[in-house]
Amino acid sequence: MNLLSILGKVGTSILADVIPGGAAILTAVNAFLPDDKKLGDAATGTDIQHAVASLPADVQAQVLTKEFDVEITAIKEHTNVIQALGDVDKTGNSTRPAIAMMMAKIVAFSVIVLVSILAVAVYNSDNETVIALGDNWPLIVAILGTPTALLRSYFGMRTKEKQQKYQAVSNTPPQSVLSGMLNLIGNRK
Repeated sequence: MNLLSILGKVGTSILADVIPGGAAILTAVNAFLPDDKKLGDAATGTDIQHAVASLPADVQAQVLTKEFDVEITAIKEHTNVIQALGDVDKTGNSTRPAIAMMMAKIVAFSVIVLVSILAVAVYNSDNETVIALGDNWPLIVAILGTPTALLRSYFGMRTKEKQQKYQAVSNTPPQSVLSGMLNLIGNRK
């Protein structure tokens, strides 16, 4: 990609922030500039255009048509991002999964105990125990509610983390079913 195309993408933004390998492009442009007009690391596309415009016409053409391997650098940067995400996944997070496992065990144990008590009471025709369990449903909800809420929030957060990773890697926001349907309806009009 030549410098003119790159500057069209950058606009008034800082080159190094928008284009991977922007420092190498600045070094190449600075090679053509006199010492008093060299550009710094925070040079914007507009700064580069003004600096190149101050050069003689034949040098301007040479600088603007100079080819840079921006696509290769972008692919390498993308690969580095994916590798970093993979390295984070390899280390494994142990605290939250351990808490989720504890909450799952608590919920399973509580459900087994409550169902067992209810089954024994029904089997033995112990109406008082069945009525007592029915009357104490707020207690049962409180006992099961906290670990269940923690489990739901854990799995919800994991989903958000995966969406954020997807967005970081692909530079596109994840689509929900509802937003996808709304986009389809909007595109038909």
